[in-house]
Amino acid sequence: MQTLYFNLLGLGLLSFILTVILTYPLLLLLRKLKSFQTEREEGPESHKKKSGTPTMGGIGFVLVISALSFFVLPSRFFPLIGLFGGFALIGFLDDFLKIIRKQNQGLTFWQKMFLQIMVSSLFSFTIIDPIHLGAVSGFLKLFSLNYFWVYYLFSVFVIVGGANAANLTDGLDGLLAGAAVLAFICFGYVLINQLLLPASSFSFIVGGALLGFLFYNAPAKKRAWLFMGDVGSLPVGAALSGLAIMTHNEILLVVIAGLFIAEALSVIIQVAAFKLFKKRVFEMAPLHHHFELLGWSEPKVVFMFWQISFILALLGVLISTNAL
Repeated sequence: MQTLYFNLLGLGLLSFILTVILTYPLLLLLRKLKSFQTEREEGPESHKKKSGTPTMGGIGFVLVISALSFFVLPSRFFPLIGLFGGFALIGFLDDFLKIIRKQNQGLTFWQKMFLQIMVSSLFSFTIIDPIHLGAVSGFLKLFSLNYFWVYYLFSVFVIVGGANAANLTDGLDGLLAGAAVLAFICFGYVLINQLLLPASSFSFIVGGALLGFLFYNAPAKKRAWLFMGDVGSLPVGAALSGLAIMTHNEILLVVIAGLFIAEALSVIIQVAAFKLFKKRVFEMAPLHHHFELLGWSEPKVVFMFWQISFILALLGVLISTNAL
C-alpha cells in the first residue's frame, strides 16, 4: 500500500513540475500576444486593476493533464479525457472571442449550453451501459437512476452544472485552483479505498497540475500573474463531475464540491430574488463577491473559502470510510 501511495504522489509531483515548467513560457507568450483579461463593468471596483492580466493560463495544465492521462490511464478512461478536452475547447473558444472583442462577452449563454450539452451527451452515451447502470444502488436507484434515459439526463445535468459551478467559482485569485486541488486529492484518496486505482491516478494528476498552476495564480499583494480563463475552469468542473459519474460517487460529489455548488446557488438565488421580488439577497453574486463588498480583502476571502473546501474534503473522506 505504501508503494501505491508513493506512486500516486510521484504522479502528482510529476504533473506539478510539468505544469510549473510549461506555464512559464506560456505566460510570456500570452503577454506577448496581449491575451489580457477584461473585467466586467458590473464587477467589484477593486477588480478593475486586474484588467490587463494574461488569461487562458489554463492551457498549460490542460495539456499536462491530457498528455499524462492519455499515457497513464487505460483506454476505458479515454471518454473522461475526451470530456476534459472537449470542455477545454469550449472554454478556449469563449476566451478567444473575449480577447479579440476586448470585452467580457465571448460565446452567448445558449451557445455555451448547446456545446456543453453536446460534449456531456457524448461522454454519457459512451460510458453508460448495463454494467455501469447495474452499479446504481441505494438513493440513486430509489429515483429510477438505474434506467438509461433517466441516468443519462442526470449525468448530463451533473456535468454541465459542475462545469459552470467551477466557472463561477473562478472569480478571485487562486480560489478555484486551490479549492479544486483539495477536491481532487480528496477524491483520489477515496478512490484508493474503493480500489479504483486508475481513477485515483487521474485525480492526483489533476490535483498536481492545479497545484502547479497555483504557483502563478495564488493570491498576491497586487494581483495574480496569470488567470486560467474558461479554458481551465470549465474542464476542471466537468472532469470532477465526470469522475464522480464514472465511479458512482455522485452523492459524495455534493459534499466534496460543496463550495462550487454554494457559489452556483448564490447566483441562482440572487437572480430569482431580483426577478420575483426586485430585491437582492447578496451584495453581489457569486458568493465570494458578497464578502468582498462587505469589506473583506480578496486574500482573506480566498483563504476562508479554501478552509471551507478543506473541511468539505475531510468530511467527504470521513463519509466514504463510514467514519460518520
